Amino acid sequence: MLKKYLLISTLLLSPLTCFANESLPDPLLEERGVIIKDASQFDWVRLNSGEWLKGELIAMYDKELEFDSDVLDTLVIDREDIYMIVSDRHHTVRFNDGTELSGTLNISGGYVKVGDLPAKYRYRDLVSIAPSIDSELSAWTVKISLGADLSRGNTDQTEYSARADIKRRTASSRFLAEFLGYRTTSDEQVTKNNIRANGTFDWFYTQKMYFRPIFFEYYRDPFQNIANKYTVGAGVGYYVMDTDKTEWDFSTGPAYQKTEFDTVTTGEDKSNASMSYFIGTNFEHELTKKIDFTFNYRYLTAKSDTGGDSQYAMASFEIDITDDIDFDISLVWDYLADPIADENAVVPEKEDYKMIFALGIDL
Repeated sequence: MLKKYLLISTLLLSPLTCFANESLPDPLLEERGVIIKDASQFDWVRLNSGEWLKGELIAMYDKELEFDSDVLDTLVIDREDIYMIVSDRHHTVRFNDGTELSGTLNISGGYVKVGDLPAKYRYRDLVSIAPSIDSELSAWTVKISLGADLSRGNTDQTEYSARADIKRRTASSRFLAEFLGYRTTSDEQVTKNNIRANGTFDWFYTQKMYFRPIFFEYYRDPFQNIANKYTVGAGVGYYVMDTDKTEWDFSTGPAYQKTEFDTVTTGEDKSNASMSYFIGTNFEHELTKKIDFTFNYRYLTAKSDTGGDSQYAMASFEIDITDDIDFDISLVWDYLADPIADENAVVPEKEDYKMIFALGIDL
């Protein structure tokens, strides 16, 4: 009887004994194995919270990382929330002393390792990460905003507005371009019709200072008696504030301006040109996770026979509806110190104001 009891006990306890002798798997070790295996096909980001993200690193700029996940779509992550980045893809990174390095990327322990080079740079000194070669198109961002206001009844009035913002950012440079068009008709008569297009190319010398090899602007407003106005210039810029939520920079430099008038009085030149000087500022602030505020201002000097000094300002609120659609509210102010009289000796008003409501789509 005792033998049978011992035999049964042995059979029942043996599976438990075998299981107890087996070592439990190390999930963190398995994670590392998966990450190292997939690093050549995917980029990995570990957040300070311990979460891992798998996908494609698009770029890092302005203290934000743009990351594309197949499941979560495009994410914008504050760099202060990132603990580790692992990627076997080719990237170009720039540090605040102007140094650029290219190769695979490994950020951990507060240091940045690029390719086979020693990790001598700290993560806090990292200015930007350019897109990998296979995601070059992702360096470009395009936003289109369209607005319309229709009134029918005692007065038939139609207002249209169109705006486009184009940006390209790399580890050491950025290209910004903007187009703004506005047209108003009242009882089949055009009462407003202007176009403004401008662009800048900036090369970053340090994290805060940049050179602007070229700045250009085109402006047309027949109601200010301006058929075409061309401005080309160059200058330097400096960030006075650059945090995760707020950016504020100033730029200044010389410029050349040529103005062609719609009509002029007898004996006056149809066009004039002059050297000028510009100063501008851009301010961006994240009010909430859903609302951003931007303010752009530019002052341009010019001789009185070209229309005199001009000023331009635009304040905008961008309210997120979805990840790709915004509702934009903008106030635009144009000022010309010495408007040129038209063929009927009528001098246009010095100031123009526009309030624009539009839906913006990120392409």
